[in-house]
Amino acid sequence: MKRKKTVYIALLLMLCLTVSGCRTRTGISGQTGPDDLNDRAESFSVPGSGSLPDAETDSETDEQEKNDDSGERTKENPEASRKEYDETRPAEILPGTDRTVHGEGEGNGLSASGKETGRTAAKLSEEAERTATQTVAAEEAEQAGVSEDAAAADSAMKYYEVLLQDRMGSLFECQRQNVYWETKQDHVTVFRDSVEHELILGAGAYDVSARLLEANLRVDDGWIGRKNPGVIVKVTDRSVLGTGAASDEPAKTIYAGLFTRDGWDTLDAVRNRRVLLLSEELLEAPHLRLAAMLMIAKTASPDLFTDVSIDHALEMLAEEAAGSVPAGIFYYNGQGGF
Repeated sequence: MKRKKTVYIALLLMLCLTVSGCRTRTGISGQTGPDDLNDRAESFSVPGSGSLPDAETDSETDEQEKNDDSGERTKENPEASRKEYDETRPAEILPGTDRTVHGEGEGNGLSASGKETGRTAAKLSEEAERTATQTVAAEEAEQAGVSEDAAAADSAMKYYEVLLQDRMGSLFECQRQNVYWETKQDHVTVFRDSVEHELILGAGAYDVSARLLEANLRVDDGWIGRKNPGVIVKVTDRSVLGTGAASDEPAKTIYAGLFTRDGWDTLDAVRNRRVLLLSEELLEAPHLRLAAMLMIAKTASPDLFTDVSIDHALEMLAEEAAGSVPAGIFYYNGQGGF
């Protein structure tokens, strides 16, 4: 009886397996083999879908990584799918991979290109065996400074441009002066898109009227007092200063009047006598505007320009540009010259 019951149960199990259609395949070490993956893909695929990826390659790679000897260095394999290297190989510089090192904090550590790389250098170590030096010609020097053994400038314009940038570029921001610029009209200043504003910036100073609108340039002594400029520049008519002016008496009268304005005796510019009168002619040509910038810079920072004669600079710039030195008085600073 027991044997018949066992046979019935076995037949019943075989019948159930046949009806259900289950198919099993066992891979090595309990892993599913590639044939089984393909069979399952056929069972679960839908029209238009692709088959599952072959797992054989990934399985072999994993086995190789597990069997690698971690104590050996990786050798370069030109056929490897990923770039490998040998840490013991000597280094070499390939064309196009080198770059110039910048000076102190220039460019936030970024590399330079073009002419910029030739103008920048850095000392990498105080104990370095050799130190690289760079001689910069005046015509190529921008704001990097002027070398004492650099080639002579090819023009007076370039010479004084570089000199001005070099001297004023040595100042910290807090050392730069605020300038109040007054036009020929009393208590009328300038706006940020004007030539006068550019001259102030070119002289290494700040313009106190930079935020004023072009239609609102008339100010009063109270406004000027609140700005407390370190330098005051006043433009005069040609009849006062300019070509043909033979006497500085008219300029003296205007100059003295500035010191008597209401509240001006407390201004830094007045107390330190950093007040400058300029002829309106100095705004009319590039070489004359450069001379005006030198005058403003020397008024603002006289200690930086003790070796610079403004009269000589004006003569050189005018002769180079016009072929002759104009006769006249073009500025007045209360001292009869710089």
